[in-house]
Amino acid sequence: MINKIKHIAAYRVSPISAITHLAPVKKIEQYRDSHKYILHFTEPAHEIDQIKLVPKGKVKAPQAPRYTSIKRLQEAQDLEEVF
Repeated sequence: MINKIKHIAAYRVSPISAITHLAPVKKIEQYRDSHKYILHFTEPAHEIDQIKLVPKGKVKAPQAPRYTSIKRLQEAQDLEEVF
């Protein structure tokens, strides 16, 4: 999936509980001989309209990387519509 990543969205935990920022990815490179990566962005992350977590919804707060399309992210009103 690393080669397919074009944007990174930032989820902020409680009390905000929402995706609040989005940044376009320029390149991703492996850090030394580890399973960690360095992200290079084409520009700083910009604030977006908050995509809120639905309390007691079927989608829980992200605990690990989650993948979606930029289109779904831009059209979503809440996290239920993102994932």
